[in-house]
Amino acid sequence: MRNKSNLVLASLLVSSNLLGLIGTSNIAIAQTSTPAKALSSNAQKYQQMCQAAGGYFQTGTVNTPANSDYPQVTNYKSGKKLKGIPLSHTHIEITSTIDGNVYDVAIDNVFANDYNKNQYTVPASYAKGIVGGGTLYLCSGNPSKVPYSENEGIANSGFDWVHTNCAQSGFSSTFQNGFIYNDKNVNLTNSQTYCYLWP
Repeated sequence: MRNKSNLVLASLLVSSNLLGLIGTSNIAIAQTSTPAKALSSNAQKYQQMCQAAGGYFQTGTVNTPANSDYPQVTNYKSGKKLKGIPLSHTHIEITSTIDGNVYDVAIDNVFANDYNKNQYTVPASYAKGIVGGGTLYLCSGNPSKVPYSENEGIANSGFDWVHTNCAQSGFSSTFQNGFIYNDKNVNLTNSQTYCYLWP
């Protein structure tokens, strides 16, 4: 009888130790799991601005050619003319802080403060204000159409219309107000010089 009691006691001790190990293991796992990255206070400010305008918000790090589908950080792409003005774009890729996806962003060059219709290059303000490894805060004023699917290799999604809303200057527009702010809090796409192109 004593031997049976000893066996039962030993069995209980082993079970208790195993449960303790499992519990400790679970605690360790819970402590080492990585929580979702919270947005910075700056990002939250721009997110609220974009939401108030009814736009689509993204923020992230500007990709360098090593982790991009493009040969440069900022890349010029020609476009059709409207009333004699070339509607070219600057393309960049960002890695989103919100969802981790890589996005191809098409930026209208006519909304750069230093846009020159006779120069077929990335506006200097974009080249200077958008740097690899830097942070951008972007709002698309075309939220019903973005993000759209991309199949470029690294980028799997894209968005555009990240510029001022010409309706603010009295021009008709069905779009929302968009923007690009860099980590120096500079709005890169707020020129309304060419809003007359869309009366």
